[in-house]
Amino acid sequence: MDFCDNTTIPTYFSYVNNEGIESQKTYYKYFVPILIIGCVISVTLNALLVIVGHTKTVNKSPILVLSLNLATTDSLASIFIATGLVVNSYLPVVLEVNMGRSQCTLLIIEIFRLSSLIASAMHLLSLALVHYKGIVKPLHYSYISSAILFKG
Repeated sequence: MDFCDNTTIPTYFSYVNNEGIESQKTYYKYFVPILIIGCVISVTLNALLVIVGHTKTVNKSPILVLSLNLATTDSLASIFIATGLVVNSYLPVVLEVNMGRSQCTLLIIEIFRLSSLIASAMHLLSLALVHYKGIVKPLHYSYISSAILFKG
């Protein structure tokens, strides 16, 4: 695979110009930790929501199941975003740490990050579809909510 060798990947991750590197370090030094704290708060609140949602309810509606799945995928997305921020931005730019890792590792982290964002978007779409079906066909909502697809 020609995308994973050490000669072509640095061109994708190189800086456009060398004049703004110091300001970029300053921005990364202050804003990346704020974003990481936001990701940690998101993971904590979503994990709390999933734990409370699974323990406190006996009969789970499709909307509750989809909401809990959305909270889980949002937690995973926040974990992958925070990992990407640390590995791709903070360590190489601010701390100038060369971890000696393969460039394919960066691409794998991006694949997981984008996949979790797509999964979150699909959960939102299915949640919107269930709400739409409940509004358009309110008499058929009990049939929709008892479908095998939403049994959890």
